[in-house]
Amino acid sequence: MKTLVIISDTHNMGMGNMPSRVLNAMDEADYILHLGDGESDILALKRSYGGKVIAVRGNNDASGEKERVVTIEGVKMLLTHGDLYNVRTRLEKLFARAKEEGVDYVLFGHTHRALVTEEGGVTFINPGSLKYKGTYCYGNIGGGKLYAVIVDLNS
Repeated sequence: MKTLVIISDTHNMGMGNMPSRVLNAMDEADYILHLGDGESDILALKRSYGGKVIAVRGNNDASGEKERVVTIEGVKMLLTHGDLYNVRTRLEKLFARAKEEGVDYVLFGHTHRALVTEEGGVTFINPGSLKYKGTYCYGNIGGGKLYAVIVDLNS
């Protein structure tokens, strides 16, 4: 079993402004997944944590892949920022993309609202916005399953 920290929408808050609780979780995690909108943060994370950072580009970022399909511990996931799929109103387009890619898990951001939900055999995980909402996800992955919980730093 491996551990994940999943963040999104940091909007270039800088690692110095990230709560120590999040940085401690990243130190201990096997993987850090950044789902876009925080290009300078992604670069800083890669400098600090190297290959354990996997990221996609958000609508406010200038470079990087818009989406990636990754497999960790036998779990195939689609990582995307979500802006290409109208995720602010519904998950139908993202669900269709998940089926196209043959994934059971979709990780996305963009809405700034944290969410873990399952629809039609696909689990959707949105860590919310670390900068604006103070939320991220912590997960365990292994045995073909991803278990993710929303961490709200405000509660």
